[in-house]
Amino acid sequence: MFWSPSPQVLRRAWVAAAIGSAVLALPVHAQETKIRMDIVGFDAEAKTMLVKLDDVNQGLALRLYDVESGAPAKKSQLVQYQRVDGPKTIKEARKRFKITDPGVEDTMFPLDPKDESQALSLFGLMAAKDRFVVAITDKRKLGKLKDIKIKQDEETKTLAKAALKTVYWTTDRKTLVAVVSQKLETTGYSSDTDEFHALRFKVDQIQWVENTAPPPENKEGEEKKEEKKKGWWPF
Repeated sequence: MFWSPSPQVLRRAWVAAAIGSAVLALPVHAQETKIRMDIVGFDAEAKTMLVKLDDVNQGLALRLYDVESGAPAKKSQLVQYQRVDGPKTIKEARKRFKITDPGVEDTMFPLDPKDESQALSLFGLMAAKDRFVVAITDKRKLGKLKDIKIKQDEETKTLAKAALKTVYWTTDRKTLVAVVSQKLETTGYSSDTDEFHALRFKVDQIQWVENTAPPPENKEGEEKKEEKKKGWWPF
């Protein structure tokens, strides 16, 4: 006797086949690297800093970093931990590595502690396709603090996108560490990682650039168009 499947059975079989085809057609997920890094504190001489890492692949960990180079300190090892053990692990690591300065996270530098409006602001921008700048302003003029090279994929020549995540200072405000994130995406992988860029900070050593260019509306013809296109941006 010949068996004829019911419409419901045929429908289920068709849906299953469609889902299977869709799964087979899905692209292979690119390899992903994503690491967020935050500074827990500095030693008394601001030579080393304790860093908390949140790695999408490896989980949570602490590690001692060299302030000047922004790289892991020599012979330093990862101290991995579970989130529930975070406070205890950080407290023990502070004591072990002599991290006595908790530091300050702030993208502003106060010029007058009693007047919050009197402050310098730090920010980041892409000054060129392959160059990122950590800059500073007093709301009237601009200054450049540091140039940072943009990462590039060697095969595709794809350039990363950079952003200033935050800024950490030693408590005496003499050393700052800019945390810059660089995100690089290609068809094969995705990398989104933080990196450290430190400098010893003195207000009187900032190289300010005055805006001396006349307003674009005061110029005519091609000269006006060129000024609007170029601007006066000094970096």
